[in-house]
Amino acid sequence: MQPTPWYKNFWPWFLIFFPLAAIIGCITLIITAVGNGPDMVVDDYYKKGKAINLELSKFEKAKALFLHGNLNVTNERASFAFIKGDFSNVHALKLSFYHRTIKAHDFEATLTPNANKEFTALLDNYTPGAYSVFLEPVDGSWKLKENITLPTTEPLLVTPNYK
Repeated sequence: MQPTPWYKNFWPWFLIFFPLAAIIGCITLIITAVGNGPDMVVDDYYKKGKAINLELSKFEKAKALFLHGNLNVTNERASFAFIKGDFSNVHALKLSFYHRTIKAHDFEATLTPNANKEFTALLDNYTPGAYSVFLEPVDGSWKLKENITLPTTEPLLVTPNYK
């Protein structure tokens, strides 16, 4: 009686399968982790800190002008109406939506005034989720910020208090 070769038996392949599966899983995990790094990591913290201080001065300017308004975002339209403050020199507004975790979902819109003294713009398709909304004139002299979850049916009160 001649013994069967090892590669024709069940047990060697059974014992090889689990370490091989672990190695393939580790390689897949490493490739996925390297290819999908976080978007929020900053290389130069000092420059980022200086930029944050510059941004805070823009929020202080909005507070000094006492700017308040209502932001209304529907599926295809965004509108902003000032309630209080000195907005006489505002000819157009830049509305920026920054997704809280995924940079690819960020989008912007330019709001132009209409006859009702509202600033409106049409929106392209956006991904629902939690966003930070920044509102500023096109000259960038001041800035307002609020947090919003899209889609929404309620108007959002935008105030100069930095959150």
